[in-house]
Amino acid sequence: MKRGRWLWALAIVVAFGVVFPRVLRAAESLPGRSRNVEATLLSETDSIAPGLPFWVAVRLRMDKGWHVYWRNPGDAGAPPGIEWKLPEGFQAGHIEWPVPEVISVPPLTSYGYEGEAWLLVSVTPPASLAFGQTVALSAKVSWVACAQSCIPGSADLQLILPVTSAPAKVDSSLRSGFAQARLALPGPPPKSVKASAWVERGKLHLEVKATEKKAVVLEEPRFLPAEGGLIKDSAPQMFRLRQFGIVLEIPQPPKPAALPKKLDGLLLAQSTEWKGTRKIAWALEVEKVPVPVSLHSLPVSKDLWLALSFAFLGGLILNLMPCVFPVLSLKVLHLVERGQEEDGGSFRHGLAFLGGVLSSFLALAATLLVLRARGAALGWGFQLQSAPFVAFLAVLFFLVSLSLFGVFEFGASLGSMGEVADRARGLLGSFASGVLATVVASPCTAPFMGVALGFALAQPMWVAFLVFSALGLGVAAPVFLLTAFPVLLQFLPRPGQWMEDFKQLLGFPMMAAVVWLLWVYGKLRGIDGIGSLLLALVAVGFGAWLFGRYANPSRMLPVRLLAGLIGMLVVGATVGYLLRDASSRKEEVPWIPYSAARLSELRVEGVPVFLDFTASWCLTCKVNERVALDNPEVRKRLSDRGVVWMVADWTNRDPTITQALTELGRSGVPTYVLYGPDPQAQPKLLPELLTPRLILDELDKLPNPSGRSPALSTSSPSGP
Repeated sequence: MKRGRWLWALAIVVAFGVVFPRVLRAAESLPGRSRNVEATLLSETDSIAPGLPFWVAVRLRMDKGWHVYWRNPGDAGAPPGIEWKLPEGFQAGHIEWPVPEVISVPPLTSYGYEGEAWLLVSVTPPASLAFGQTVALSAKVSWVACAQSCIPGSADLQLILPVTSAPAKVDSSLRSGFAQARLALPGPPPKSVKASAWVERGKLHLEVKATEKKAVVLEEPRFLPAEGGLIKDSAPQMFRLRQFGIVLEIPQPPKPAALPKKLDGLLLAQSTEWKGTRKIAWALEVEKVPVPVSLHSLPVSKDLWLALSFAFLGGLILNLMPCVFPVLSLKVLHLVERGQEEDGGSFRHGLAFLGGVLSSFLALAATLLVLRARGAALGWGFQLQSAPFVAFLAVLFFLVSLSLFGVFEFGASLGSMGEVADRARGLLGSFASGVLATVVASPCTAPFMGVALGFALAQPMWVAFLVFSALGLGVAAPVFLLTAFPVLLQFLPRPGQWMEDFKQLLGFPMMAAVVWLLWVYGKLRGIDGIGSLLLALVAVGFGAWLFGRYANPSRMLPVRLLAGLIGMLVVGATVGYLLRDASSRKEEVPWIPYSAARLSELRVEGVPVFLDFTASWCLTCKVNERVALDNPEVRKRLSDRGVVWMVADWTNRDPTITQALTELGRSGVPTYVLYGPDPQAQPKLLPELLTPRLILDELDKLPNPSGRSPALSTSSPSGP
């Protein structure tokens, strides 16, 4: 009987350890669970010491399809809360919130977490705490979990820790989780970046700029204020370029909360470097400033006056083009003759001609705005920080420069259309002449139309109409003045070769604009993006050459039709592919920049690290990236194993990276090193040529951490 009791006791102990293994861990509480969320209280160390702060975390695990909320939940929901019950003298700090996801369920937008979230809190015990005892940390954790419906939940958690004189140890079972939780925290912005905010005309304006002469290059920025009620969370956040930075314009609700003097929040964005695209999450402390005078006091800014002046000047220059200038005097004579025949004076016919030109340009502006509105619905950006927009402008300006250099001409046969207007009588005929003059001159207006298009796409509606009106006034001004003062005709120079030379000369500024746009595109899509855009320009150039070479009037009609069709198909297909490629968003590369100090910290914490020594000029590195490192299964395995991907960029021969290579016995790139979770173990040097199978095999040798760690979401990791 006695033996049977011992067997029963042993069976109970074994069963208890199997069913409730977490109880055996000193740094982990029993989990508490609602219908869709499990909460656990964790300690980073397995013991504590008097007066020494230590870190705990509330780990929330959500069922698939469910989410909990950030400190500012957005349009709906409520943030998790922790109500502490601590022994006397203990102090708990505030929650360190990881970067949330933007959860859009139209018409509402919220900010929260799916899968798993770790809420870190620093706890400081009193200095008078006695050794040898145990302390109980109790917390009531509450949350609201939502999917198609929302369910509030809570759990009472308790964690018991011993007080020892020996140095506290990081619990090996939780080491990776705490390290990943810190990486999931937002990082501070660079020291050279300053943020300020003001409210103007129902919008919160957030300016982010560099204090040094180095522009802040971000894509798809979005600001999440820490306090609710300041912005319309579901409204799009438009941004404009400013010198060395950007300005976000965020709509506010009808009765917004007052803007505090210090506005806390997160700036989420995409940052593209040659290595790939990654997410930026900056914790901003935004200073409230008065509304800048240049943005609200002046009816028209200096920039707008400058743009209008250039548009008008561009319109004047159009009249010197070979397709316009030779018929300029003839057009004026026709209008003067009409005025004499009707005994009404040529001045009124000049006004009618001016009205026709302006109407045409305003119609073009209206068409542009309609296309811009459709582009907004399709996700097309209006700014020079939108990759599709920059690619579109680069192709447009490149085609314009080829046209100016004489590679192709489009619309030369439209000149006969002017005869239709010449047959018309009265002021209506003069108005029609202005309309058709714009149509006839449209091939020659391409360079300036392109500049106007580029500027207008980034401006409000009224600015676009003003710019196109100024362009139309410039086009019509010479004809109008000559009809009002026919005596000026004798001062016009004769047509000649100088016009063709002048046209080709204008091609070089357009090509310089293409070079600048390539630089901007490289900032948005990296060196690989520049390569793709250059190849696209080669294809577009071939299509334009084919069109200009074989679709001109000197060829037989079948040849012209076939060449024109093939040329336009090549250009159209290339532009379509380029815009789609520029609009696509590849999965962010979860890497952090190399730092010897950070590598040491991760190794001490027992976090596995994949160290990638690479350079933009290294062909083998690029092959390995495309073949192995960009493999979806490899990236998933890196995340599942809790491996931090650290990149040592040797493009500019950094001496720190050179020293690290020397210590590893290597003298060049690529070099790949895999550090396991054991800080004392030697790192594994991988071959120079990688395959997905090779990396997967090495990763499978690493221990699989319990649970799934949060994904890396910041570019500049920082935390407690």
